[in-house]
Amino acid sequence: MTRQVRSHAPVVHPENPEFLSDISSRLMQEGAFATKIVKSSAILVDERVRMKCLIPLCDSYGKNLMCPPLVVPSFGFFRKALARYNAAILIQVKADLLKTDHFKKDLPDKPDETRKADIYAPAGKLHHLVNQAEKWAFEYRYRFALGLIGGCCRLCDECVALTGGTACRHPFKARPSMEAMGIDVLASLERAGLDTAAFPVADSVTWTGVLLV
Repeated sequence: MTRQVRSHAPVVHPENPEFLSDISSRLMQEGAFATKIVKSSAILVDERVRMKCLIPLCDSYGKNLMCPPLVVPSFGFFRKALARYNAAILIQVKADLLKTDHFKKDLPDKPDETRKADIYAPAGKLHHLVNQAEKWAFEYRYRFALGLIGGCCRLCDECVALTGGTACRHPFKARPSMEAMGIDVLASLERAGLDTAAFPVADSVTWTGVLLV
């Protein structure tokens, strides 16, 4: 006789509004600027995005385990994988840079490195939220949940890839970005009706990540 094991964890379909709305609400409580539940087909892939990693050459190219060409699958592989997902939650973090001392209008000469630090600080918050969203999806027993961040992974001051290393220091936290996978972030945001922000960065910065479920 087969013994049946009863689980107390909720079993929900990833398109279940309750499941998606719960994660979306928790993200907002944790400090997200905006979230939007969309079908996975609203996440658009464009080969030209990857070209922008090469031309002009990004300073993380080949120097970050979560960036091309070190981590990313082929476009064909990712397109097939993306098609297997049912829904997605777009996640945004926004920061008003004029509220930081280095960006006040009475300080016209802003040190480049300090300016970069202010711009990238919210990206770290987004990374945390993406990790959290993925964790919550796992708790809902959706084992294929996948989180992607914005920009590039900055968990370490220097990635081990810089010295030829291949073992990530934070394998359970490090995630590639939407851009690294070839996702056209701006087009996906426009389709979802979310803020695309100004580019290049001026008075504020918005970082976008996604949870695929």
